[in-house]
Order: sequence, then structure tokens, then C-alpha cells
Amino acid sequence: MDYVRLSRQDEYFLDSDTVAAPTHIGGLEIYRLPAGAGKDFIQKLYAYLRKAPVRAEPFNYKLETVRPEQVRGQSFLGRLGSGTLRGGKPRPFRAWIKLDKVNVDEQIYLHALPRPGGQRELGELVARLHVNRLDRSRPLWEMHLIEGLEGGRYAVYTKLHHSQFDGKRGVELTQYARSTDPAERGLPPVWAVDLNAVRARAAKSPTRKKKTPAPSTLQTLASWGTALQKAGELSVGKPEGGKIAPYSAPASILNGVLTARRRLGTVSLSTERMKAIGAAVPGGATVNEVLLAVCGGALRRYLKDQRALPKRPLIAACPVARVRTDDSAAGNAVGQILVSLGTEVADPRRRLLAVVASSRANKDLMNELDSDTYQNYTQLSMVPQILAAKTAFAHKVLNANLVISNVPGPRETQYVNGARVEAMYATSLLLAGQALNITVSNSGASLDMGILACPDLCPSPQKIAVCAGEEIDILERAMRLEPPALVAGRRRKAASRAKRA
Repeated sequence: MDYVRLSRQDEYFLDSDTVAAPTHIGGLEIYRLPAGAGKDFIQKLYAYLRKAPVRAEPFNYKLETVRPEQVRGQSFLGRLGSGTLRGGKPRPFRAWIKLDKVNVDEQIYLHALPRPGGQRELGELVARLHVNRLDRSRPLWEMHLIEGLEGGRYAVYTKLHHSQFDGKRGVELTQYARSTDPAERGLPPVWAVDLNAVRARAAKSPTRKKKTPAPSTLQTLASWGTALQKAGELSVGKPEGGKIAPYSAPASILNGVLTARRRLGTVSLSTERMKAIGAAVPGGATVNEVLLAVCGGALRRYLKDQRALPKRPLIAACPVARVRTDDSAAGNAVGQILVSLGTEVADPRRRLLAVVASSRANKDLMNELDSDTYQNYTQLSMVPQILAAKTAFAHKVLNANLVISNVPGPRETQYVNGARVEAMYATSLLLAGQALNITVSNSGASLDMGILACPDLCPSPQKIAVCAGEEIDILERAMRLEPPALVAGRRRKAASRAKRA
């Protein structure tokens, strides 16, 4: 039987999983029915999905506690390291086992909205599905097919445990189950992708990256020492140059003891408009920096309406994808930076510039350290939050007020067996003590924002979504950009004059 090791991050996501703060992540995709689709389209699609075998890792992985005698004579224990020893003797440990067969009927579900179902009804259903923890006696994923969405559409909500998937990996896997060709058929669901064929193609690629050699013991100790020194420098005394010390986030209504309830807000933002705003910033700003400023402005207005705006700026933890150093099919390769959202600044232009400056200062901190050292620094800074995660004091041990994540996705319009992908909204996780998570993913020409909240602390996340959409207009005016409608009208008039001439 094949056993697969768990990383420290993977162990954290398993150990911190609670009823009020489950550590699975999800994605909500909305599709337009293919042209000529019959009334039985969804039933046929459901039957097709149920017959698709589970071949792709880690969809065929199951969590097990393994006794040392089960792997005697194998090299597995040596790869796990000293954590498997107790008093010099091997002790039981957790690992993924690869199943020969998975019962797909236990992993996928069919739902119907009351017709015609709108975004509100869809969001309420997904929020109810998202609160349920994954069953650890089975592979840690589910797929929910949802019919009855107004406008000739349907939705797919997929739930995955963060111990096996980070956002980047989830997006990478979907590329094999989609196409830019609306006429292409026979595409498998993501769990049925033949990864052996994918790996064979990757091995022949001239751009394939070589595996990074494992660091020596001395290199590892030096890396941890540098990380500890940097964490101490920022935690003691006042950080310079805009760098943010861990656990400097202000108290806010976004932070408290979570309940199991969830609500989901969604909005799609124009990538081109955000690029234009970034280009208007002196020296330029990335789309991600503009996104953080949009979130900062939206949260400032939302909290002012709640009469709960902190005097100090909200701090966002922003995950950063790291380069993988192994070929494992499960697990995470994620670091994070802390960024001020400038919520204490009333002027939108000044707030945008402040957020850009904060983002760059803390990226510089990340770039000062090599990848392994920065990962160790991140883990050290998270230790107090990890230790408090399952206590009643988790909301008082805050590394940040919320998480804001930007997951890269496909730039081109995507199709799945003729059905066009209209939107991809992330439904991420809430860390203990944090009642709000904002995760954005690319979908064609837009950034689709999923805003997951615990409504007992952060009510009506759709209001934040509305504010985010309006914040684009506010920033355009602040940067003295012309509204897109006015620009489009001028282009139409110019084209009409050219045609007459």
C-alpha cells in the first residue's frame, strides 16, 4: 500500500479544524448551458459524473493513522524524520493512503434551486453546504451539482480540504478538465484526469524545473536561526520602512469567537479597469495592489456604516504561492505577507498610495529572505495563533484581521463540454477568530470575488461586495480617470465618423 507524508502546514490544517472553523476550502463555478441543451441536461451530466473513475491524486487519498509495523522495511519512516519517534522507538503517525477505488456516489451530490433561482438563493445554499466538515472516513473532497439557476445556467460547488490543496494547486488541476474550444467534448471531471499522461508530457517539457536538493542540517539550522532573528526584530521595537510586525492588528468586529454559521457574498470586478487604476499610480501598481486598496475602501465604508471602524488600519494576511520543491500530489506551498489596508485614511487616493506602499514594503521583507527562511519565518510568526486556534481566546491572538487572497486563474474564456464558465467564486476558510475571508480568482476579463463571513460577527457580506464594486468608481474618480462608459461612447462616435468618411 502507498503512503504519502504530510507536511507541517498540512498537519496544521488538520489539527486546527473545528466545528466553528473548519479548514476546508471551496469553489463556486457558474456555467451557461450549451446551445441546444435539453431539459434533461443536468440529469445526464450528473450520471456522467457518477461514472467517472477517480484517478487523479489526491482525490483518491484517504487519511489514516499508520502503525510502524505497517511500513516496516519501507523507506517511508526515514522520510518522515524524527517526528515519528517516541523514546527512540517508532510511534503511530498520520499519512495519506492511496485507494485503489473510490465510490464516487459518496463524493458528489445533486441539488435544485427553487426556479428561477437567483444569486441570493445560490449563495444561501452554498453557505449551508460550506459549514459542514468533510468526513474523514472518506477522501476529503465533495462536488455539488446545482440546477435551477436563472438565465439558463447551472452551478458547481466543490469542497476540498486545505491539508491537501492550496488555491494555486486547485486551479492548476482544473486546466485539464476545461478547454478554450466550445466545441470540444469528452473532457473528464477533475478527479478523473489521467495524471500519468500529464506527468509524462511535463517530463518532456524543456521548461521543466529541476527538483531542489534538500538542505543540509546546517543549512536548515541557519535558516531557522535567521527566521527567528527577523521575527524578533519586528516583534521587539518599531518596524521600519512600513514593515508590519506580527500581531499588530487592531481589535475589530471582524474578530471574535466564531459560530458555525456562514454567509457568502459575490461580486465580479473588471480587470482592465483595475489595470488602468494601477497605471495611474506614480511608478505603477499591480492589479493585486489595487485589489487590496479596493478591499480597504470597501471595508472602511462597511465598518463606518456599522459604527465600528478602528482608529488603526486593518491588517490583511495575503497568501503568497511558493515554488514547490517536490512532486507530491497533495499538500501546500504557501507563505504570506501582512499588508495595511489603509482603512484609517479617508481620502481614496491617499489610501491607494498607502496600501501600495505597505504591500511593497512587506514584499521587500519577504524578498530579503530566501524561500525556506521566509517559510520558517511565517511559521514562527503563526505559532501563537496556531496554539490558540482551539481555545476560547483565539480571537485575542490575531496575526491579522482577515485574509485576502488572489488566486491566479485562466485569462481566456473557458468551456466544459460546451458549457461556458461565467464566473469562479472562491469559498475559502475562516481562521479561528477571523470572521471574514476575501478570495479572488481570475475568470476571463474579470476578477471574481468570494466574500465568506460568519454573519454573527460580520453580517451581510454582500454589502461588502456592493461596496467593492462601487470602490472601483471611487478610485477612478480619485485618480482622474474617465469612466469606461464615456470612453466607450467616444470610441463608438469616432468609429462612426470614420465609417461615414
